[in-house]
Amino acid sequence: MYIHQISVFVENKAGNLAKLTNFLADKNVNLRALEVSDAGDYGIIRLIVDHPITTLTVLKDNNWVCNLTEVIGVKFPDEPGSMAKTVTMLADAGISVEYCYAFLAKKSNDALMIFRVQDNDKVATILKKNGIKIIAQEDLENI
Repeated sequence: MYIHQISVFVENKAGNLAKLTNFLADKNVNLRALEVSDAGDYGIIRLIVDHPITTLTVLKDNNWVCNLTEVIGVKFPDEPGSMAKTVTMLADAGISVEYCYAFLAKKSNDALMIFRVQDNDKVATILKKNGIKIIAQEDLENI
């Protein structure tokens, strides 16, 4: 029901993002979304890919420090106010969003958003109840 996100931990220095993305390209990994966070001397590169388990294995087998996290993926119309409506629902329910990032669907005019929260099930229930579509890992190939 959720999306698998890969977090790769890299030293915060010039060229490491290029090194990672070239490595993934060489392994024929299709990046659907990417988010980079600075954490002082190190950074976290969060990836949404079509085949996360295979990608995680390839990364670990090649000495990349990484892990897998289940995150909530949602789909809503790519129009002003859609994101505000969604995060307001969460705020009104007392949900704290640890981080989020967005990307566009390839086959529709929808926006897709990734949320990292403490309780995926609770958030999924709130969003579904309010008409927000939750997307699963397998949905990524068709949106």
